[in-house]
Amino acid sequence: MGVFMKPVKRLFLFAGFDKDNIVDDTVTYYVNALSKLGDVIFFADNDLPKSEIKKISTIPNVLYADGIRHKEYDFGSYKRGFLWARDKDILKKYEWLYFVNDSVYGPLNDLAPILNKLENSGSDLIGMVSECDDSTPLHVQSWFVGFNKKVFNCDFFENFMQKITHISSKTSLILKYEVGLSCIVMRHGFSMTTLINAKDNTIYENPRTMLVRGFPFVKKNAISKLRRLYFLYPYVDDDILIDYITAHMQRYNIQMVKDSFRDIYDLRLCGIPLLRISSKRRQHYKIYLFKYIRVLKIMKK
Repeated sequence: MGVFMKPVKRLFLFAGFDKDNIVDDTVTYYVNALSKLGDVIFFADNDLPKSEIKKISTIPNVLYADGIRHKEYDFGSYKRGFLWARDKDILKKYEWLYFVNDSVYGPLNDLAPILNKLENSGSDLIGMVSECDDSTPLHVQSWFVGFNKKVFNCDFFENFMQKITHISSKTSLILKYEVGLSCIVMRHGFSMTTLINAKDNTIYENPRTMLVRGFPFVKKNAISKLRRLYFLYPYVDDDILIDYITAHMQRYNIQMVKDSFRDIYDLRLCGIPLLRISSKRRQHYKIYLFKYIRVLKIMKK
């Protein structure tokens, strides 16, 4: 006889924004996926028409959906979702609270195993990606970050959420809210775990590597570095998502990086480039003197 596993009670606060004041198909796809894992509250930093809000509010397990231009960015939407849940006195029923936004395409595949792994890690602050550099301390990127009930039921957490307001500087906003929230949680003695740690964070530079490693999202501002959208097919459970991504990219005029697949080898003497061999898909070879003077071209039949 199998062991019965009690479902984890999750609440997702989803923050959206669209330049055309619509709810994109990639967003409804994302919210649908989350609704299978928990309840969802949706706020967009847009004045959304009722017809657009209905796209979200009719999804099962969506408790509330609205779109108001508040100019407080994602954290302003997180704040409104959190206060709505607080005022409805429903926060106490959940074990995990997640902040999620629409800066990614996905999920490409089932999120449940990833969430289960993170939630069972023993940490109370979890997420997809951690980040740390010379200017910012260790923190969870706020496009997908989760908090255990021991965290989001604390007074310091509610106080933090209530104080969120408009900040015009993006750098200041990131430091005060994205970095600040992780820091204040850890200062109160809670530990952090993420799927991808700061040292291995290549979600912006090399999304193909992230796909191979099983990462379930592609950042929208990194999608062009895939070079071809068909690279997604081995990693996507539902091909309709690729159609949605294609339409969104066309609407936002996102261009793919030119697909060269070119390997370059240089022969140098005392640092001076003497000979260059350029290979394209190992089918075409070009040989240059001093990097620029082509002297030979070889094509494989």
